[in-house]
Amino acid sequence: MAEKGAHLTGTTCTKPSIFEIIAQESLAYTLEPAFKRILSFIISFNPERYGHLLEWSDEGYLIFNTFLQRHYLSKYSASFSETFYGLKRVALVNGKLDEQLSKKQKYLSLIFLVLIPYLREKLSKLSYRYKLQEIDGYISQSKWERLLRKCVIKGHVTYCTLYESITLCNYILYVSGKTMHATPLLRLLGTILTYSDTRTIVPITELLYKAKSNSFTINDGFDILQTTVARSLEIGAFFLQFLSWWNQENYFSDIMSLPAPPAPKVPESARRYKGLCPLCMKAPHIRTVLIVSGYVFCYQCILPVVRTKKCCPITNYPANEDDLIRLYISQE
Repeated sequence: MAEKGAHLTGTTCTKPSIFEIIAQESLAYTLEPAFKRILSFIISFNPERYGHLLEWSDEGYLIFNTFLQRHYLSKYSASFSETFYGLKRVALVNGKLDEQLSKKQKYLSLIFLVLIPYLREKLSKLSYRYKLQEIDGYISQSKWERLLRKCVIKGHVTYCTLYESITLCNYILYVSGKTMHATPLLRLLGTILTYSDTRTIVPITELLYKAKSNSFTINDGFDILQTTVARSLEIGAFFLQFLSWWNQENYFSDIMSLPAPPAPKVPESARRYKGLCPLCMKAPHIRTVLIVSGYVFCYQCILPVVRTKKCCPITNYPANEDDLIRLYISQE
């Protein structure tokens, strides 16, 4: 991609295609679920001791993403996903291009890349939780709480609709050549995307020569460590994109063509809960299944347990609110 890079002179530069813009944004969206999946896998080895860390997975990704984006912005003037696709950010000042981003533009870029997705995810989860509570018939006694819930739900819908509409309009203007800014956030920052220069990679032979001649320094070792971590992340990003494509290709496959697995045996310890909620030992009210274990609970019983303990109360398998599924069973 770097071969397409243009020498920035005057007000001209080579614009990336709309497909590269969307592809790098798609890669950016896959980082968070990948991070949380890896964190959940690591915690599953000792859920009793570290299960509470899943409650702070959003904050953990916020810290990880901050360091990741800060490194790429300071070294390549681009986000991690933009660097992966051979792109970089350049400043547009008074209609003229400047290869160097100002400190203010870098700080604002970091905020837009890290803080806005974090707040958007928190708003989405809060709105989803309020909607579920409304479906289950929860009515707040406080007037201010009801107003807050309504504002959160309506505000989330309005924000998503408005942001997606503005982004779509910006894409149309970008494709038609009416604007140089690939996204609305880049427009606010006064930056545009173009192809980056070819990265210079220190060959291994040069490093071996430095080690042999005793000229190998701590900075060289730090550079090697940085390069190794960056390359590992980029290779991992490639496999993330491949797995995403693979899952989409097989998502619409005919599930009926697959052999039906045999039904699992019900353990004796679970037979006593037949037709009963394992927590209150009564007929389940608002039947809710915890998919990590298969047990059916009352929604009011299992929700606070999952929120506090982050695991199934019967099997101790790691779980969160997303693992709860309401069952609609006909009483006829």
